Amino acid sequence: MSPLLTPARVALTILTVLTFSDIAPGLRSPAALVLAAAAGLYLLACVAFPFRKCRVCKGMGRFTSGMFGGIRMCARCDGAGLKLRAGRRVINTLRRNRRANRR
Repeated sequence: MSPLLTPARVALTILTVLTFSDIAPGLRSPAALVLAAAAGLYLLACVAFPFRKCRVCKGMGRFTSGMFGGIRMCARCDGAGLKLRAGRRVINTLRRNRRANRR
């Protein structure tokens, strides 16, 4: 299981607090630029790499049972071992809405 407090999450939380609060008004615009750049890089990564490993089966697509060693497919990813990233899901929704409204 991945840790909840990673350096990237801490940095993004600090940038978000600096951007949307009155703690340090002089750092508001640079923090907003860095936050926008991080969001843009994440969206580019979602376009280039739309899938991530399934967290439940760790990308294997299957489980082995503890006692007798039987194999069963992962219910979360349907045995594929991959899940669509949240950012890619947002991109797909925006494309679908744009396509529907242009008709």
